[in-house]
Amino acid sequence: MLFETLAVIVLILPISASSAWGLRNDFFKKWYIVILALGPIIDAWIIWYLLNWLELGFVATWGCTISAGLISCVFLQPLLSPRRLVVFRLSWQQVKRRPRQAALMMAGLLIASSIITSSLVVGDSLDATLSKEVESVYGDTDLLIYQKDRRTGFSYDMDLNLTTIFGQSLLASGLADQWSHGLDTTATLSRADGLAIPSAGWYAYSGWEGVAINQVASDELELIAGDLVEVSWYSYSDDAELIRTSENVTIGSVIEMEGRGAMSGTNSPAIFTSLELSQQLQSKSWKVNMLRVSMFEDLGASENIPDVKLLFNQLIDYESAGFDINADGDAISISNGVGLGRLDSTFMESWNENSTMILDGGTAMEVLQIPLKQIEQSAKIMTLPDDRVDEILITDEGDWYVSGGAVSFQIDRGGSSHGWEVPNGGLINDVTLLSDSLLVAHSDGLSEIPNDRDEDLIHHSEGEEVLIAAFLPQGLPDLPSTIFSMDYLNNSGEDWIAVKHLTGNEVHQYVDGEWVESTISGEWLAFDEEVLIGTPNGWITSTGISSPLGLDAMKGGLLADNSTLYKFNGQVNLLSNYDSICDERVFAYDGEVLCSTAFGVIVDDGELSPRLPVTVDIGGFGIMPQLLLATDGALSPAKGDILISSRLSYLNSSENVLLNGLVPWAYGDQLPLTLEIEGNMSSIDAPGLEELESIIIGFVNLSDGEELAAASEGERSILVINGGNQTSVVIWLNNVSGVDSMNLKIVAAKEEALAAASEGAGALSAMFLVFGAFTIGAGILLVLTIVMMLADSRRSDEAIIRAIGLKRSDMRSLSLMEGMMTSSAASILGGVFGLFLAWLISLAFNSVFASAGVDGVSFSFSYDSMLIGASYGFLIAMVTLWLTAFWTSRLNIVQALRNLSPMRSRGIPWWLMLLLIVFIGGGMLSGLTILTIDSSSSLRFALWHIMASMVIIGLVPVFTYVLPHVMGWPIRNTGRNTMASMGICLFLWALSPDSWAPVDTGIQPDEITFAVLGMVQVFAGVMVLSGLAPRVASWLVARSIFTKRFGPVVKVSLAHPSASPMKTAVIMGMFSLTVFSVIVLAGYSVQFQEHSAGYVEDASGDFEILLSSSRQVPLELSSNPDEWGLKETSPSDIDAVGRVNRAVVWVDDGDEKIGYILRGVDSGFTEHGGIPLEDWDRSLGSTQAEAWDSLNSNPNVVFVDSSFALIDPNTGESLVGITLPIGKSISLIDITNPGNSRNVTVGGILSESSQLFSQGIWMNGEIVDEQYGGVVTRIYVSHDADSNSAELEESLSKDLASKGVYSSVIEEEILLILGLVYAILSIFQAYLALGLIVGIAGIGVVTYRSVSERSGEIGMLRALGFRKKMVMGGMILEVSWTSLLGMLNGAVVAMMFHLALYRTFWEDQGVDLILPWVEVLSIVIGGWILVLIATWMPVSKATKVTPSQALSSLD
Repeated sequence: MLFETLAVIVLILPISASSAWGLRNDFFKKWYIVILALGPIIDAWIIWYLLNWLELGFVATWGCTISAGLISCVFLQPLLSPRRLVVFRLSWQQVKRRPRQAALMMAGLLIASSIITSSLVVGDSLDATLSKEVESVYGDTDLLIYQKDRRTGFSYDMDLNLTTIFGQSLLASGLADQWSHGLDTTATLSRADGLAIPSAGWYAYSGWEGVAINQVASDELELIAGDLVEVSWYSYSDDAELIRTSENVTIGSVIEMEGRGAMSGTNSPAIFTSLELSQQLQSKSWKVNMLRVSMFEDLGASENIPDVKLLFNQLIDYESAGFDINADGDAISISNGVGLGRLDSTFMESWNENSTMILDGGTAMEVLQIPLKQIEQSAKIMTLPDDRVDEILITDEGDWYVSGGAVSFQIDRGGSSHGWEVPNGGLINDVTLLSDSLLVAHSDGLSEIPNDRDEDLIHHSEGEEVLIAAFLPQGLPDLPSTIFSMDYLNNSGEDWIAVKHLTGNEVHQYVDGEWVESTISGEWLAFDEEVLIGTPNGWITSTGISSPLGLDAMKGGLLADNSTLYKFNGQVNLLSNYDSICDERVFAYDGEVLCSTAFGVIVDDGELSPRLPVTVDIGGFGIMPQLLLATDGALSPAKGDILISSRLSYLNSSENVLLNGLVPWAYGDQLPLTLEIEGNMSSIDAPGLEELESIIIGFVNLSDGEELAAASEGERSILVINGGNQTSVVIWLNNVSGVDSMNLKIVAAKEEALAAASEGAGALSAMFLVFGAFTIGAGILLVLTIVMMLADSRRSDEAIIRAIGLKRSDMRSLSLMEGMMTSSAASILGGVFGLFLAWLISLAFNSVFASAGVDGVSFSFSYDSMLIGASYGFLIAMVTLWLTAFWTSRLNIVQALRNLSPMRSRGIPWWLMLLLIVFIGGGMLSGLTILTIDSSSSLRFALWHIMASMVIIGLVPVFTYVLPHVMGWPIRNTGRNTMASMGICLFLWALSPDSWAPVDTGIQPDEITFAVLGMVQVFAGVMVLSGLAPRVASWLVARSIFTKRFGPVVKVSLAHPSASPMKTAVIMGMFSLTVFSVIVLAGYSVQFQEHSAGYVEDASGDFEILLSSSRQVPLELSSNPDEWGLKETSPSDIDAVGRVNRAVVWVDDGDEKIGYILRGVDSGFTEHGGIPLEDWDRSLGSTQAEAWDSLNSNPNVVFVDSSFALIDPNTGESLVGITLPIGKSISLIDITNPGNSRNVTVGGILSESSQLFSQGIWMNGEIVDEQYGGVVTRIYVSHDADSNSAELEESLSKDLASKGVYSSVIEEEILLILGLVYAILSIFQAYLALGLIVGIAGIGVVTYRSVSERSGEIGMLRALGFRKKMVMGGMILEVSWTSLLGMLNGAVVAMMFHLALYRTFWEDQGVDLILPWVEVLSIVIGGWILVLIATWMPVSKATKVTPSQALSSLD
C-alpha cells in the first residue's frame, strides 16, 4: 500500500500543487493552500482504496484514481477561491444557456470513451464466451495430474493405490477439498447401421455408475437410454503394438450438456462409464491415467503446484517411480522398469554426487545393456529363430532354419534374414520345402512362409492344429492319439508319412487310393534315388537296404561318425569332415557343412562361421535379445574395441566386426558400428562372469555402447553396488524418486485455459483499440475543431469577462470547468454508446461464426471495461481541452470587443520556443532509448523514426520561422512556409533507406514502425497541404479560365479556408487520418485475398479429399481402397491415395532446438505429385513431382513448411525461430529418447500456405514410422474426373466414421477458413470507417456553425450581387476543398504505405502487387458524396439568407 500511496502522490501532487500555488493570493486563509494541494490527493487515494477493495483491475483503478484527482482539483477551487467560484458559475451558465454547444462538445468528447469501451467489451465478450467453455469443461477441477508419452500422445497408466494416496494426502494437507481419479481416453462411437462419431471423449471416474452419453452424442447418433452403442479405442500392447479394440455397451442414460456432460466441451460428444467397467474393457485393472484435484477457493492452482510437488515427492518411493532393487548377498543392482528401462543422466548425476556416502567403502559399477540386432563379419551372424535348431533345409536362394516353434530364412547363407514364429507360443509339427517357400504345419494351422520377406505370408488354415505340412485331400490314416512328430515326403506323386508316437514309429504310403502301412518303421523320410526311412539309429531304403551299424543318423539321409559326415542312398558316401563343436544333432550339406551346436549353428566352408539366434531364452527372465554390456572401470575395453564371448570365438579376430544395435535399428538407423576384436571375455578376471556367457556376447566401451543403444550421454541400464549399505541405497533412492523421476505432469489446467482465454480476448481488444485509435484521433481533431469554432463565437463574451478583471488563468479554468462538466457526461454516455457498439460487433461476429457452423460470441461486459472506457476517455478529453485552453486564453481584449480578427504577434511566442525544445528533447530521448534496446529488436526502427520526426519538427521552424524573425528578413507567410517545410522534410525522411537505422543486418521494420511512419506521413501531408494549398488556391483563382467561368465564386469560397489555416488543417487531418486507416486495411485485405487465392491448391495439390484423425485414434487404412471395406463408396471412384504419418521430434540446427511435427509420406502420395513446393534443390529433379519422388527414395532428405523460410521482421528469423534454407543440415531427435536421431538435409520448401494447412517437416514415411514411432493421421484422396468431391466425401464419411476417420473436402475447408478471415477483416474495416463517419459528421457540424457565424458575410455577398446558386456553389466548393484534400492526402499516403508494406512483407514471397484502386475510389468519392449530403442542410440554409436579414443582424 505504501508504494501505491506514493504513486498517487506523484501523479496528483504536481497538478494540485500548481493549482494551489497559482491561487495562493486569492485565499483568505493560508491553510487553504494545503487543502487544495492535499485534498485531491486524499480524494484520489480514497478512490484507489475503494476500487482496490472491490478488486477491480489495475488499469481501471488507476484511470479512475487520476480522474478523481483531476475532478477534485478543479471543483475544490470554487470552494476555496471567490474568483474561481465566479468562474465556476460562469461555466455552469455557459452549459445551461447554450445546450446545443454543450451537446456538440459532448458529442466530440464521447468518441474516445465509446471506442475504448467498445474495444474492451468486445474482449470481455470473447473472454466470457471462452471462460464459460473452460468452466464447463473443467468444472471444479483445478489441477490435472497425469503421465503422458510425448512420442505417442497416450497417457501412461498409474497405480490406483498410488493416486488414492495422492488424493487423500492432498485433502489432509489442506491443499485440496476434492479429488477424483479415473481413465480418460478417446473412442469412436458407432451404431449398428454404421452411423458413427469418429472421435469422442471417454471418461470413467470413481463413484460413477453404468454407461451414459451426453446430449451431443445422443443427437448425432440418434440414440437414447437402452440402446446399444459400439465403443472402439486404441491402446498399446505389451509388445508396444498399437491395437484397436471394440465392445458393445448399453446406454443407461443421456446427460445434459452441463457438469459431467460438458467434460469434452459444450459442443463435443462424450461417453461416460463407471471406472470398473472401463478398467475391465481396457484391461487396466487397478489402473488410472488421470487425477483431478479441486483446490480450496483461496488457493491459486499454479501458485501451489510447488507445494503439491513437495508433498508428492514425500509420498513417491522408489518402487512407485519404477525403480527395481535386486539383492544377491553383498551385491545390489538398481534398474528402471519404465520405458526403455534406462537410468537417465539426471539419476546418474545424483548417484555420482552421493556415491561416496552410499558406498561406505564398497564399490560400484555402471552398466549399459545393449540389445543387438545384427553382427556381421563376412556374413550376417544373427539369423536363427532359436539357439536349438531342429532342422536345416538348403535351397538355391538360401537356408531355412527350423526350431521347435519358429523358422528363419537367410539369403545366400550370409545375407539378410527374416523369420516367423508360431502364434501364441505354439509348436511346429512338420515342414515341407516348396519351390520358393516353406510350408509349416503347426499347432495353430498350416502356414506358408515365403523366401522373400516382402511377399505376403499365406495362412492355409488357422485356429486348429495341423500335423502334416502337405495338402492331403485324402486325409490321414488312423493314427495313435499321442503323436510326437511326423514327417512327410512326396515322391513322384506318391505321398509318404512317417510317424513317431508313444508306442513306436510307423510309416504309411498312399497307394491306389488308400493308406498302406509299410513293413519298415521310422520317424524320418528322405529321397535319394529311392525313398529312405530313418531313425536316430540309422537309415534303410524302401527296398530294405540298411546303413551300417555304429553310425549315427540325422535327417536328410545323413550319417555321422568320428567327426566325419556321410550320405546314405543304399550306399555310404563320404561327404566331409566336421569340427568337434558340432553337437551331431542336425546337419546339412551342399559342399559346405552346416551343423547344430550348443549355441546355434556353425557354417564350415573351410573357415568356421557361427550363426546365432536373434533372441535367447534366459529361463526365468524370459526371451531376451542378444546383449552386449558396456561398463565403467577395468572391465571396459578401449573405445573402438570389443571383447567377445566364447559363442563368437569362431570369428576371425584379425578382422573387424560390424554391429547394429536393436534400438537404433527399431528407430530406422541401420548404419553399423565397426569395432575391432580385442580378445575374449575369458581374459577378464571377474567373479561370476562365466555365468553371463549364455546372456552376454561381448563387452564394449561405454561411448560405443551409448551409440549402439541409442542412449543419451550418461544413461545406464543397471547400477551394481558391491559391499554397499543397502539401507543407505534405499534411503537415497527414495529421495531421488519423485514427480520428476515419474515424469508426472501437474498442470493448472483450468487456470491456464482461463489465462489463454483472457490473453486471446486481450489480443482482440488490442486489435480493436489499435484500429479504434484512428477514430479516437479523428475525434480529438473534431474536438479541436469544435473548440476553435466555439472560441471564435465566444470572443466577445470572453473579452467582456476579461475586461471586468478575470485573468488568463481564469479563462483556462473556465474552459476546463465547462469541459469537465461536458466530458464527465460525455464519458458516461460514451461508455453506454460503446456498449451498444460492442453489441453490434458481437452480432457481426455471431453472423460470421454462424456461417461456419460454430457458436458465436456471447455479449458480455465487465465493470473494469466500463470504468476504463469512461476514465480514460475522460482523461483524453481533459488533456485535449487543457491544451486547447492555452490557445483560446490568448485573447486580445480590444480586438475581441471590436470584433476584429486577431493580429499576429511580431515576436516569437514563448510557447513556440517551448514546443521546439520539447520536440528536440523528445527526439534526443528517443535516440538515447535506442541504445538501451537490443540491436536485433525491430522496435529500434520505430524509435529511430520517432527520433528523426521529432528532431525535424523541432529544427525546421528554427530555420523557417525563428531565424527570419530574429534576423528581420522580409519573408512572408513564415507560418505556412514552416508547415510546408516540415511536411516536405518528413516526406523525404520516409524515403531514407532502412540501412540507416542502427539495427542488425537482416532485421526488418515491423508493424509498429509502419504505424508510426503512417501516422507521421499523414500529418506531414496535412502540413504540406496547409502550407501550399492556400498558394495553390490563389494561383487557381488567378487563372482566367476560373475567373471567366466562375467569376469571384472560387476566390471567395477559398478565402475562408486560407484565412483559417489551423481550422482547415485540423479538418484535413481528421479526413486524412480516417481515410488512411481505412484504405490501408482495405489494401491489406485485397492483397491477402489475392495471395490466398492459391491456398487451396497449395494445401491439396491434385488431391481433393482429406481423411484425418489424431495420434490417439490413428488411421488403420491401407493404400488400397479395395481393402477399406467400403459399402456406400465405390473404390473405383478413387484414383489415388496418399498416406501421411505423424510424429513429434526435436529439430536441431546446431544452434537452436525446437519441438515440431514430423510427417512421413508414402509412394502413393509422391506418385500423385505431393503438394506444391515453393522451391527445391534441382538436383532432386527438374519438376516438383520428381522432387517428391526423390524425397521418398532418399531417407535423409526432408521438405519443410514455409514457416522455416518466412522471416519475422521482429526477430530477423523465421516464424518458428529456426531458419532452414535449402541445403541446410539438421538433426531430427526422438522427443523421448535423445539418443535416437538422424541427420537430414533440407531439400525443399513447401508453398507459403503450408505454415497454415500443411505444417511440419516432411520426409520418407518408413523412417517416420520406424525410427520415430509415427502413426498415420492423414490420408489424401483423389478421385476421377467424373466424381463429385462433396458426394464422394459424404459416402466416405458414412463408410469410415466408425473407424475413427474424419473426412472433408479440402477446398471447402480452406475456403471456409478464408471466408472467416475475410469476414473478420470486413468487421475491422467497418470499425475503422467509424472515423470517417466522425469526420463527415464533424464537417457537417462545422459547416452548420460556419453558416450561422458567417450569415453577415453571406448577406453582404448577396447585397453585392451573389445569387443563391453562387452562394451554394461557393459553400460546396469550400467544403469540398477541405474534405477532398484531406481524403486525397490520406489516400495517397495510404497507397505509399501499402507499397512499403508490400515490399517488406509480400514481395520476397513472390506475391504480385495489388493496388486497391476500387476501394480508394469508392472511399474518396463515397466520402465526398456523404460530405455533401451532411452539409446540404446548412448550405441550403446559407442560400436562404437575404441581404436585409444579414445586414440587420450586424446592427
